[in-house]
Amino acid sequence: AFFMQQIFQATGDRDRFIEEVSHLAGHPAMPAAFRLFAEGFIAHFENRPLLNLIVSDRGRVLMAWLALYFDAGHDPADPASGLTVNRFKAACHDSGLCSRGRAAAMIGIMRFAGHVEPAHEMRRGHPLRLIPTQKLRATFRHRLENVFRAMQPILPDAAIGLGRLGEPAFERIFIKSVCDEFLARPRPISFAPYMEPFAESKAGFIIVMALVASARGPGVPTDEPLAVPISRLSSRYAVSRAQVRELLMTAERQGLLVPAGDGRSGYLLSEDLRRGMFLMLAAFFILAAHGIRAAIAAAPRGSAPQDP
Repeated sequence: AFFMQQIFQATGDRDRFIEEVSHLAGHPAMPAAFRLFAEGFIAHFENRPLLNLIVSDRGRVLMAWLALYFDAGHDPADPASGLTVNRFKAACHDSGLCSRGRAAAMIGIMRFAGHVEPAHEMRRGHPLRLIPTQKLRATFRHRLENVFRAMQPILPDAAIGLGRLGEPAFERIFIKSVCDEFLARPRPISFAPYMEPFAESKAGFIIVMALVASARGPGVPTDEPLAVPISRLSSRYAVSRAQVRELLMTAERQGLLVPAGDGRSGYLLSEDLRRGMFLMLAAFFILAAHGIRAAIAAAPRGSAPQDP
């Protein structure tokens, strides 16, 4: 109870963000939370080779959040507000997600896939505003369900968030609040430099999640060799076997994965990598808790929904 009180008092204080992330990463339920998060992340993976050529799986998730974020900030009185291609490209570049060219390609794919669509016909002198479709919003909602369920044993705000999913006003304020904080604070990945070889490579993030999910024991074990056949990783996550091997060898050279098991066919996670996983997820959990509270305060249950 004392631990939880400290976290709740600290959450939202930007000056104490690093400290509270460290505290939350040490929560005894974090290994189980990360395992649940990893399994949900895998379940929502889209096996599309073309997407891997443009940006990493982690980047695609963040870009979807950005699209929803810009739409949430649309002001009907300002025709230049909302989600536009130029605003999306600038944000992807400025936040370090990807180049402007890759962002333009991604927004084109999102239009083709039915994730965003024009809000109106082209108007002379005005940028074309795009809006997220119900398809993208449903995907976003399912991912949030996974995050909130993983959070729930650690931060009880998550139970409230689960109960409010599907309410347009709540979701709109939640996404805007989380992204405002995300852009203003150190990125969750910055707490976990040992995750970077995975996060920045094609399908790398999902591959380390798959290793975690392969464990027979609960949580994120320290002494159980984790193994998924390279051929399965390659076919399931739309990346070549050579790229999978190179990723695993790079992680092995850096001491992040330690060969173990029969014929050294599996890997133990280094303590640095394991701690990094928990720090990264703790940072995101804190941002999500902030978003839930902001949305509850600004959009009490029963408030009128906002038009997209």
